Formats: sequence, structure tokens, C-alpha cells
Amino acid sequence: MKYVFLLAVMAAVFLVCFLVDLLVRRLLRGRRMQTGEPPVRPPRRSAVFGVILLFVPLVILLRLMPEGDDTLMLLGSIVSLLLGAVMLVHYFSVTIWYSDETFQYCRLLHGRREFRYSQIRGQRSLITRSGVETILFVADEEIPLSGAMQNLNPFLKRAFTRWCAVRGIDPDSVENNPRLFTWFPDPDGPDPSDAP
Repeated sequence: MKYVFLLAVMAAVFLVCFLVDLLVRRLLRGRRMQTGEPPVRPPRRSAVFGVILLFVPLVILLRLMPEGDDTLMLLGSIVSLLLGAVMLVHYFSVTIWYSDETFQYCRLLHGRREFRYSQIRGQRSLITRSGVETILFVADEEIPLSGAMQNLNPFLKRAFTRWCAVRGIDPDSVENNPRLFTWFPDPDGPDPSDAP
């Protein structure tokens, strides 16, 4: 009987994940650029673990918590609920939609800004314990990106090819390392468009 209940809980968690993903797609449909390209956003595991950390404590509190006063289980459930909420907010905090001409950088509390690829000034990357962290310098904005983000490399590749085309730069003349998500030169270095 325990295994049937465990399977039912797992099925419910995956159903909730699917419904949350479907709801977010419907809510953000107006923001999506008309390319069909998947957006750049934090890793999907943040959303999955966030839903699990929200759903499991609710099941524990409503179904499995004994009638007695179990303070430790109550505190653990509250901590789990808070962690789940933080992970879901993190997942929906940043999204980058992109097309052939422009890209939109959307942040949860700061709205969205649209940029043209010609506004990219450069990029800096740093290898950390958690992976590759990079900053894309666009106009007066610094866009932090993580190597763990979904669809990051296709976005950077598109941005690099469009940036080179707009500035009239031969892509082979720019030193880059796509494996480390580094496509653009350093913003403080020499401008590749000035090269002979």
C-alpha cells in the first residue's frame, strides 16, 4: 500500500510540474518573440525541485502528519516550502527571448528590455566550481549568464553571428571559445571592427 501511495504522489508531482509549465507558457505567450526559438532561462531542475519541495511538505502536513504535536516535522515542512518557493522564483526570475534582429532580457521584478545585437560591447567569462559564469555587456547593461542555463549556447551563437554581420567582422578573426560559452571579445580590449 505504501508503494501505491508513493507512486500516486510521484504522479501528482509530475502532473503539477506539467501544469505549471503549461501555465507559464500561456502567461508568457505575448512576450515570446515570433521565432519559435526556445528561451534562455535557469536550469529546469530548479523548477522541478521547487515544485517537489512545495508539494511534498503539503502532503506531509495534510496526510501523513500524526495527530500529535510533531514540531520537528512542522519546522522541516515550513523550511521545505520556503526552499521550494525560492527555487521557483529563481527559475522564473530571468528569461531571454531572441530573434534574428533583437533579443529581450526579462527579469521578474525589473521588467524587460529589448536590445539589438549591434549594442553588444563584449563578454567576460569566469570558471567557478559551479561551472562557467559569464557577463554579457550590452549597451549600459551587464547581463549575468550561467553555463547551466537552458539554451544558452544557441543564443550566444546567434548573437555572435548577428553581431559579426552587423559590424562587418569576419567571425574567424575573433578569438572565442564556445565550449566555455565565450563568444565575444573583452569589452575593454581592442575593437575587432578596427582591425585591418
